[in-house]
Amino acid sequence: MPRVITSPVKRFPGTVELADPLTFPQVFAFQDSLDAVKTAGEDTYRVNYAALPGIIACVEAWHLEGMPERVTIESFPATPPIAAARLIAWLYGEITKGFQDAEIVPNE
Repeated sequence: MPRVITSPVKRFPGTVELADPLTFPQVFAFQDSLDAVKTAGEDTYRVNYAALPGIIACVEAWHLEGMPERVTIESFPATPPIAAARLIAWLYGEITKGFQDAEIVPNE
């Protein structure tokens, strides 16, 4: 069942459905994007671009205003730069939270 999250970015209001649980291909794509972000340098555009494949792999559905009908790495908006960066950072953080939640095993 997907996890629905609400965008805090005013330029891109709406919701996103994250896969929950993540599949192995999604986990690998996200981990690969973590590695790519580390080697992207300090150029914000390149860091954001490096994060996108992992983010897009984990999103089941996009319901955000201002986003293309079919979101791909090629169609993801890079401008306005601050709003795009905030959107990517938020998504990155939400997916990371899913990893942290998955590592918590409740006491039985």
